[in-house]
Amino acid sequence: MGEQSYAIKQTAGVMTKKCQCFGVRHLQLACMCLTTISLIIARGSMGVAVLAMAGEGRKNDTQAAVAVYNWDKNTQSLILSSFFWGYVTMQIPAGLLANKFGGKIILLAALIVNGVLCIALPTLAALGGWPLVCMARVAMGLSQACLFPASQTLFGQWLPPNEMTSYSGIVSGGVQIGTIIAMPVSGLLAETALGWKLIFYTMSGLLFINAAIWYWFSASTPGEHRMISKEERQYIENGLQIKGGQRKMATPWKQIFRCVPIWAILATHIASSISFVLFFVDMPTYLEKGLKISLKNSASLSALPYIGMWIGNTCATVAAEKLTNNKIISVGTCRKIFNSLGMFGISGGLVVLSLLGPENKGGAIVALVATLTMSGFCYAGYVVNYLDMAPNFAGLLFSLTNCVANFGSVLIPIVTSLILRNDSSDLSRWRVVFLMVAALAASTNIIYVIFSSSERQPWNDPDYFDKQADPEEMKPVLTEQQSKNKEKENEAYRH
Repeated sequence: MGEQSYAIKQTAGVMTKKCQCFGVRHLQLACMCLTTISLIIARGSMGVAVLAMAGEGRKNDTQAAVAVYNWDKNTQSLILSSFFWGYVTMQIPAGLLANKFGGKIILLAALIVNGVLCIALPTLAALGGWPLVCMARVAMGLSQACLFPASQTLFGQWLPPNEMTSYSGIVSGGVQIGTIIAMPVSGLLAETALGWKLIFYTMSGLLFINAAIWYWFSASTPGEHRMISKEERQYIENGLQIKGGQRKMATPWKQIFRCVPIWAILATHIASSISFVLFFVDMPTYLEKGLKISLKNSASLSALPYIGMWIGNTCATVAAEKLTNNKIISVGTCRKIFNSLGMFGISGGLVVLSLLGPENKGGAIVALVATLTMSGFCYAGYVVNYLDMAPNFAGLLFSLTNCVANFGSVLIPIVTSLILRNDSSDLSRWRVVFLMVAALAASTNIIYVIFSSSERQPWNDPDYFDKQADPEEMKPVLTEQQSKNKEKENEAYRH
């Protein structure tokens, strides 16, 4: 018996080492990363395109044949924000769809829809002006709402726990890569003879090529992938404790809403999203108006913070996985440490920025880059925590918290504008904004540290509802003799 057990362990060890080399799951993750980059580029390119469409920054008359629209700043802001109307609205339905139909078909639909909208957008602008452009952007937001819920759903099906943190972090790094690429590439395309139209045609081509790659090389689960080996499939399913032929699971809504750790994740997710939107939307204005740093001809300066964020994300997720796989610290402790480094890093960075003025331009840039670098550590914290607790529902859980977090993100530019009162050069008002968000980041992280958990939740089990049958029905039926003995005991007790 001992020899048989030893042989089984040896076989499992050989299979594990073999499967840790490059496999189909790595191809799947590469496709996911490419999809993330493509959709983020399509999302972010509008920031440059809308300026070119309004005729801002035209250097010569080589683009005379390119249509230009008389859109003021308010109209441009409306076009840019319209994406998020659809994005926020569709978050929870996107999580439900990904949970029901799997991640492959949902992301394929997003790629095709965005590709069609990009190629149609110049025509829509010519036919209906900014209202039709806004409608197209709303539709893009509706379709792109599935990106992160579907990705979390796919992680839960493809990544065993010992690989979950680093690989999910690498795929999520596509957000920063796409952001870094979008603005400079869009700027170069806008300067060509075709002008801003080439931005949309190029994005469309990228999305359709990506859709073809995604269709051919991806699958919702290892069992559905045409190229995967039996050994790699067993390696993944054994790691995730997936039972053969696992059926579709009913959503345990009551258990989800009663789960305290999910509320802890929600708190820090809200603060993380608000701080990111502050950096993404308001920080360029702060640097240019408050600190008098010109950003008009400095694409590299605009990209530096996101390069830092990508480095922080990648380094943190790889380091966190090493620490947990080598049993140096527990998974729960690891999540709390890295989330604290990220959120307290954001908080500390904002405090430092609030103390700097125009005479400290270099220090402000260093502080900004360092802050966003530290924010990348959250990818080894709350972002992957859904997969620890409930891989079968990770996409749905992410969509729930992301929906609430994005409402907060929509509000922060409004709150900022109310505090600044149209005076973007008043550093004392910027100080109020920074300290407010710094306090939010620190306080929500404290909630996360106290109440979060990395324990696998019982309602993640496919048989959970079967195990929750009526306890009275689960009691063994008493035999006739046992019933008589029980009656005698009760009679003796009464006397």
